[in-house]
Amino acid sequence: MRKRKNSSSEEEEGSEMEIQGEAKMSDQVDSDDEEDIEMVDPEEEEESEAPSKPHLATTPAVDNPFMDSFYALSSSVPVERAQAAQTMLQHCLLSSSANSKDAAYSFRRLLNGLCSGRAAARQGNASALASFLKLAFHLEKIKDIRSEADQNKSGDLSNLMYIRERLLTATDTSQIVGKKKGSEERDYQFGRLFGILAVVRSKILVPSSANVEDVKEVTTAFLSDLVELFWEKKWMREPAAHGITTMLQLFLDGDEEHHLVARDLVHTIVVPKLLAVTQDDKDFESSDRQKLLEGYCAEQIGVAVYVQSNYTKISKKLPFPLDQAVVSSSTLPWIAQALSETSSVVHPRTHFVWDALWCLLTIEQDSTKDNSRDASARILLDRIPLSSESGTEVLDAILRHVLKAKLLRIEEDSSPKKITHERRSLALCIVRNLSGVPFLSSLAGQVRIELDGDCIENVLLTPEIVQALFLNVITGGRQKQNASLLKPMALEILGGMSAAVVNTSASRQLSYAKAILRCDSRFDAHTKTSTLTNILGLASEKSPEKEDFSRWSEFLDHLEFEFLSNCSKHSDIDANSLAINFAEVIYSTAKSILRTGVDAEETSDSAIMENKENAIKRVLNFFMAVAFFDCSEMQSSTGKKKKGKKNTTSPAVSKALVVKEQAAGGIPYEVRSVVAARFFSLTSEFAMVVAREVKAEDDGKAEKDTNILAFLADICDSWQDLQKSGSKRFETAMTRTEEDDNESFDPEEAITALRKSIRDIGNCGEVEVDDPIHQSKKRCCTGITVLALTMYLHRLHCGVDASMDEDPDADEEDDEEEICNALEGLKSLADDFLGDEEPEDSNPLLGLAELCANVLSSPIGSGSIGRGCSPKLVREAVRYAWLGGLRLASARATENKSLLDSSVIDVLMEAVGADSSMEGNRNNSSQDVDDDDESASAGDSDEEKGDVGSGDEAIFTKASKIMEDVDDMEVEEPNVSSAEDEDSEVEIDQSKLQHMLEEDSEADIDETELEHHEGADAALAKLIKLRQEARKAGQQAREKIEVSNQLRCTLLLEILLGRPDAWNRLFRSSLLEMVMPLLLHRQRVAVMVQKAVDGGSKVGTGEKRALLERLTSIIKQKLCKLRLSSMPLANTVDTGAGRELVKAILREVKKAKDKDQAACCSACLVFLLRAMPNDTETIAMVSSEYGQVVHEWSTKRSSGASLIEDLINQLPSLAQATLLEPLTKASLESRSSFLRLESFRLLSILFSVKDSTGHPEMQKLAEASVERSQQQVLDAIFASLDDEEMCKPKRARVIFKTLEKFLVRVTTTSYPDVTSSLKSLKEKVETLGQKNDSGGKGNNLSAATSKLVGLIDDVLTEQQKMVEANKGASEEEEISQPDSKNKKSKKKKKKKR
Repeated sequence: MRKRKNSSSEEEEGSEMEIQGEAKMSDQVDSDDEEDIEMVDPEEEEESEAPSKPHLATTPAVDNPFMDSFYALSSSVPVERAQAAQTMLQHCLLSSSANSKDAAYSFRRLLNGLCSGRAAARQGNASALASFLKLAFHLEKIKDIRSEADQNKSGDLSNLMYIRERLLTATDTSQIVGKKKGSEERDYQFGRLFGILAVVRSKILVPSSANVEDVKEVTTAFLSDLVELFWEKKWMREPAAHGITTMLQLFLDGDEEHHLVARDLVHTIVVPKLLAVTQDDKDFESSDRQKLLEGYCAEQIGVAVYVQSNYTKISKKLPFPLDQAVVSSSTLPWIAQALSETSSVVHPRTHFVWDALWCLLTIEQDSTKDNSRDASARILLDRIPLSSESGTEVLDAILRHVLKAKLLRIEEDSSPKKITHERRSLALCIVRNLSGVPFLSSLAGQVRIELDGDCIENVLLTPEIVQALFLNVITGGRQKQNASLLKPMALEILGGMSAAVVNTSASRQLSYAKAILRCDSRFDAHTKTSTLTNILGLASEKSPEKEDFSRWSEFLDHLEFEFLSNCSKHSDIDANSLAINFAEVIYSTAKSILRTGVDAEETSDSAIMENKENAIKRVLNFFMAVAFFDCSEMQSSTGKKKKGKKNTTSPAVSKALVVKEQAAGGIPYEVRSVVAARFFSLTSEFAMVVAREVKAEDDGKAEKDTNILAFLADICDSWQDLQKSGSKRFETAMTRTEEDDNESFDPEEAITALRKSIRDIGNCGEVEVDDPIHQSKKRCCTGITVLALTMYLHRLHCGVDASMDEDPDADEEDDEEEICNALEGLKSLADDFLGDEEPEDSNPLLGLAELCANVLSSPIGSGSIGRGCSPKLVREAVRYAWLGGLRLASARATENKSLLDSSVIDVLMEAVGADSSMEGNRNNSSQDVDDDDESASAGDSDEEKGDVGSGDEAIFTKASKIMEDVDDMEVEEPNVSSAEDEDSEVEIDQSKLQHMLEEDSEADIDETELEHHEGADAALAKLIKLRQEARKAGQQAREKIEVSNQLRCTLLLEILLGRPDAWNRLFRSSLLEMVMPLLLHRQRVAVMVQKAVDGGSKVGTGEKRALLERLTSIIKQKLCKLRLSSMPLANTVDTGAGRELVKAILREVKKAKDKDQAACCSACLVFLLRAMPNDTETIAMVSSEYGQVVHEWSTKRSSGASLIEDLINQLPSLAQATLLEPLTKASLESRSSFLRLESFRLLSILFSVKDSTGHPEMQKLAEASVERSQQQVLDAIFASLDDEEMCKPKRARVIFKTLEKFLVRVTTTSYPDVTSSLKSLKEKVETLGQKNDSGGKGNNLSAATSKLVGLIDDVLTEQQKMVEANKGASEEEEISQPDSKNKKSKKKKKKKR
């Protein structure tokens, strides 16, 4: 601890006493430590001496909270500092044992602690000093402390002046003994500043009537000290300026008498010594305001602004230069440079001058805060002090001259210059503080500034500011490598802005959204944030309220206005791009509205859903009018509305009128095409939500098809309203000529008829509501109408591009024709389904299946149509139509007739690619694939050989082989090649071909005399290879389209087989016709996937995998889960047909190359056997076929164990009746010990599984089979245990388990030979157990043999009891028989007599 010069002897003695006391305490601790160390073991002392001594030396021997509190004041934890200050004050001032000596000592320690650079010592000592002085003056103990400290040597100084003198002495750098360090000088200067602030905050300078003059004298001296610190160092200016304003604020918060003190300080100290000079010239005496303000530093501006913001309390007439506004539109060019230099302040704090500026421009809003810690709201002043300008005008000037010109370097008519991160960081902080984010002001505390909407849009968030501070920072701009430095800060400010705005008024929210959109309409997409969504409250999980929908409606109005404004600029390409961007924002906003409150409990509220529907429908109406109609010639109603009548103009017509007025020149084609796509996407999204809506009349159950029907009908009505109002729908060539080609069919009439049919069914009063036929008709008609309306909506077209000279694409006409044909088919199907009498010569379910498959396979169903479409909505509509048709067909099904016949199944199989015609070629299907692979590999090898050869012969051989490969490739292509494709030519660039013909390929040919011919031949080979690659690419593209169509059509099978209870009356034995086509098609798709993986091709591989998984799921989880025996009208399966199908499936199992295919075949076998009758013919058939499977599995290298195990687990009774003998034989004759052991494992499962199918006849047959085969099983077990390979412990355990399961089923009553076999087997087991009794844990069989012997004894004992019981019963019968014979003989004798 350094000593100070000119310190009093008492202080030195006290200091020496303190040091001596601490030394004594340290000596005492050391002596205690030595005693403790002497008690330690010498060996342990060597190991622990080094770490133990410092630990013991720092442990205090005496607990003294008062002394410890001074050390705790420097803690970095605020709570610890507060507790230490409380302990110190309680000891020296508040407790009963408080004395002036300890108080004087504390006062000296606190003053000295102000100059400490340790941790938070300066903050802790200053805070404690403020509380100490406040208590000392309040308790009137300052005199005692003063007398104790200086022994009345301070003379006639007042108490306040005495405090100042002690503070100056303690913080005087000249008191340091020795050489001064830079850090020490800094600590002493900051110590003086903190000491003065501690005196100010203790409020001992607040004047009273008795000490006004004393207070003026002391405060003037303190303020002079602060000014001296201000000019001492540049890094002291901001803290000193803050101290000056803090001292002035002390008096400004009081009454008029206190204000006089502040006025004197301003006139005598602040203005003359601080504001009347420049930072470079302390003797500046000129009255030139501009030169003076240009020489100001930022801290001077801050003090001047602070004084002017409080001029009403200080003086209405301030001296020069404060007599006029320091900050105004005219003075900002002079002080802008000084304000921009404050960027050196570290984020997130801003310079003191900015807090002063916000206090000057704003005023606290009259509002009651819920919590004292909440930020107070401040709004801009209508007129700033000492100026005629408003706060908005001055703020605009600040942002123009400082933020844009100096910090961001944005100049007019030029690109932004390079700016530093510090300047951009300050600009971000300024925008943050002005955007409503709460921040801590050094002058006003926790505040938030709320600007009005006009100021937000036109002053704060201008496009230049948003672009420079957010888009360029977050996205990187031209310097993406530096984006990460400020990106977190920009994202944080955006998040804070969104959180601060969401709870404000709707007008401010819209202003923020409009300002951001004006800079970039795709702001959220480019920054990858949800700023706009959060600002508008679209990301809230709470249920939206009525005010939210009103705000969103205003926002949509603004987006529509901006969209149409850009559309009106036809020649401007950038305007069209902006229009497209605004269309995307409208679409995303509608989707966000649709998803609001999804997790809330009140989402089922009808009012909320109605508001959502209104919001989405207005967007759909707007999109429809923009994309599909020419509104330029529509007629607006100019007549006056009659009194008492509401305006009947539909919402769609209203939107069309807006489009006509704001975009009189029409909408460009490229904009219409994008809007058309978004129209169908939004229609699909909203339809999915509407389908789940539960209405009051639905009794708590959502009728999805009815809800979607109402929604689609509303859109079609809007279409009709637009046409009636004079709007012209954009048409294709097919649409314009359809009246000539299709005079007999009108799509509008078909839709009208279908909707009328639904109304007629709903209004039918003669039929009861619960009638299943009536309900099925309603569902069927609703589903067909939903599909018809969906197809009808896809007739909407965005027109053609007028700038293109070519004719419209023929595909557009084909699409229109397909839609009209589908509508005509749906109308005919509805008539057939809803007719009172069923048509005998037609099957409406067949027609529906064909139509649904065609729709799913069409470009509309796949989304590959050249215009806007909604494949998701189409698939959903097909679902409802197919569901309705199945329900009605099931309701009308009888025992003799079912609409689900072979023709319908053939259509479904063909739709998924599993054509029934493939069944005839099933024997060669897999072999063909193998042959193709072999031929391809052979072709490759031949090609390689051809490359090695030389001369014309080798080249032409290569060319011919390539041509042969092309032909082979065409053969491989199933059902996709045609004569036109084979004859098609590949267009080759003529210059490229000439270059290939002229070049000499010296690397591929040898030196011969015909080099020029060889070059041409090589070019010909390349040309042929190009053609081959082109055809291969075309084949892959066609294959991808086919697979995608098949994948979508699996929807029909999933619906049919997924919910059989709703239409179980349809299923017959004809369902078995699906089995082989699905298995064969699945195998073909699996081969395609494997070839694509092996070849490294990625084209269509994902679709093939998805189709493979879907087919596997349909076979295993849908089809094979059905039980035809439980269907109400299902007929029995013919045994002969079932046998042929079983054989076909078993042949497919042999060809299966993957486990999934074998598992699907096994599941199909079980499904087929369940459907067959439980009679002896079925058992004979299964015994024959599965017996062959067991034989091949056990004697040849073929799979089959999974088939056998699945049959045992799924149909245990049938397996026991058919597999017992083959498995027993396999346990003896298998080609390896492993297969023999596997046979025993299957036998153990066979004996242990219980049948839960509930077929008593099959169970009896199974029990009889077990009884007949038990002697054969015992012989097989005995023979296996007698085999050296099979009697090894690990294998013997499996045989023991089989025997254990079998003993439960043994019956010896009718089979006496079984008893002797069991006895022999018992001896064999005992012998085997004794033989393996001495082995290790894995070879010991004693426990297993003991258990098994006990079970055999139990069986023999039980059988013996049964024999004895039967023997006793027979003896009793024999005894009773003689009596009966005697009676009969006597009767005969009597008759003779």
